[in-house]
Amino acid sequence: MTLLTTTLILCLVGGDPGTTAFQLLEIGQGPRASAMGESFTGLSDDASAIYWNPAGLGQVAGHHFALSHQQWFFGIKDEIGHAAIPLGPGALGLGLVYSGDPDVRYWNAEEQRFDQAGTWDAMLTAGYGFRIADNYRLGASLTGLYQDLHLETGYGGAVDVGAVGRLTEALHVGLALRHLGVMSIEGSTEKLPMEGALGGAFHVGMFNLTADAIFPMLDNNPNFRGGIEFQPLDMLALRVGYRSGPVDLDGLGLLTGLCSGIGVTVGNFGLDYAIVPYGDLGLTHRIGIRTFIPPPTCGAQTIIVLDAETRERLVANIAVSGVVSTTATTDELRLTDVPPGDGEARVSLDEYVPGSVAFTVVAGRHGRDTVLLDRLTGAIVGGIYDAKTSDPIGGTLVYSGPLSGRLSVPAAPGTYEIKSAPRGSYKLDATGPTDEYLAQTSTVNVPAGQTVECNFYLWKKGDFLVLEGVNFETGKADILPQFYPILDRAGTILKQTPVIKLVELAGHTDPRDIKTPEFPSNWELSEARAEAVRQYLIAKHGIAPERLVAKGYADTKPVAPNDTPEGMAKNRRTELRILE
Repeated sequence: MTLLTTTLILCLVGGDPGTTAFQLLEIGQGPRASAMGESFTGLSDDASAIYWNPAGLGQVAGHHFALSHQQWFFGIKDEIGHAAIPLGPGALGLGLVYSGDPDVRYWNAEEQRFDQAGTWDAMLTAGYGFRIADNYRLGASLTGLYQDLHLETGYGGAVDVGAVGRLTEALHVGLALRHLGVMSIEGSTEKLPMEGALGGAFHVGMFNLTADAIFPMLDNNPNFRGGIEFQPLDMLALRVGYRSGPVDLDGLGLLTGLCSGIGVTVGNFGLDYAIVPYGDLGLTHRIGIRTFIPPPTCGAQTIIVLDAETRERLVANIAVSGVVSTTATTDELRLTDVPPGDGEARVSLDEYVPGSVAFTVVAGRHGRDTVLLDRLTGAIVGGIYDAKTSDPIGGTLVYSGPLSGRLSVPAAPGTYEIKSAPRGSYKLDATGPTDEYLAQTSTVNVPAGQTVECNFYLWKKGDFLVLEGVNFETGKADILPQFYPILDRAGTILKQTPVIKLVELAGHTDPRDIKTPEFPSNWELSEARAEAVRQYLIAKHGIAPERLVAKGYADTKPVAPNDTPEGMAKNRRTELRILE
């Protein structure tokens, strides 16, 4: 231990000096806290909290960076850096201290003369302070120590823990255990100047009042500290403080405990200065610069619209409400400078099911939410029936288009349903349960989100189809409107069964003779009735004329006795027969 180092320790501490190692830990860090008598345990509201009370890091809003220089006597100087970086529910703190003495004289016993050398100490600290409740913070830090005494080197580590509580809006209290650790110097284990600190801070008007009680665990005596920070202007702070330790006031004088300083702030930058006397040893000066990046007051939000199935981007109508109100037609809506709060984005697009997403804007963060839109899908329903009896027969349905597949349609109930069919045109091929039924084909168009019905009436080979219910008034060939649905079904069957090349429309009458200028006999009347049906199917359903031939059979082929009005009505009919 050099003579100068020993002298400094004797000046800085009382009680049992020299019983702990690495006395740099007892030197207050930062010009602001130094000017306030090093009473900062309860206040700890800037980046220097990493040294005074790591729980105070949880009180630092925004990013805070500070560099300071401490100029001592005999050429000794300290360089200090502090940083507080918001992270999660609190802030990460970093501290770096370098203390160097460039001119240490020591006795070189080997050469029997005094030599000159430099010594230095370094501390690297990392800590975290966080909020555990609205008014309470906890924190801890870990410090690595290194000491180079020219002829000896030392390594060590220390842990600090602390808590800060806001009892009222104006009153804060803090508790810290500092420098809990040991140091190894040339194989010898030395204890560090561990201490407990209890402090309070009271804010009233333009004043911050602080007071600390320090309780060393190994060397020195309990001491008390206090400070006042007066801020008459936003840009100016005047500071004064007093400390009863760790300096030896008995040896250096009572005025040695008096500290003072000033702080100037312009925008986000500040300059701090403190002057701390050490009696006959002289004055020490501490100067620092700092910058403060305030916490962001706004956030950002991005809304992206995608197809739920393909994940392709969709240009849709986006309407945002809540924390901000706006509308846009885009696939990606970016909202910037949005105040914190809750919002909702509603998204709509033709042929898609509307979607929405709720979001929360957090200051300083950029949120991203994706709205997945499902396509509006429809359905195709229907059945497979016997064309003559209208009974369900089932069969097989093959469909192709935007959606393709194959369905086995049971005989009972003989119906099918194609679900989740996207908008578009579909081709349907229906076959019966046996080969005796002629296959049918139909094309349907499914609008977005709608259900379309498509029934198949399969014609059995060799069968004839009676247009059941299509009767005519006596002596007339005009089709009555109430019979249009029956003819429409016949037209659909012909359209859906392209394998049928030629169909005979057979007209029939009852036996009562007719003789009018328009119809000289039942033969002309029966053929006129068949021709009326033929023209309806051509005009209404687009059946090719060459596929239809009309022929009259008068009353030659009755299907019921003609001795009742009901029987004669059944014989006034039109039938369809497959010719090829």
